[in-house]
Amino acid sequence: MLAWLAENAVTVITVTVLIVITGLAVFSLIREKKNKKGVCTGNCASCGACCGSKNKGLK
Repeated sequence: MLAWLAENAVTVITVTVLIVITGLAVFSLIREKKNKKGVCTGNCASCGACCGSKNKGLK
């Protein structure tokens, strides 16, 4: 087992880092959704009217 880890250390470290980064991204998205923060700033002129009627109060 230790020989396999030594042979594949770079791959194991890379996969671990990718899993951590993905987990942090998902955690951030969940936290933003809980706080009801979206990517839309309420300035529909700059984003092509993405806001619609649900976010009219953001301006």
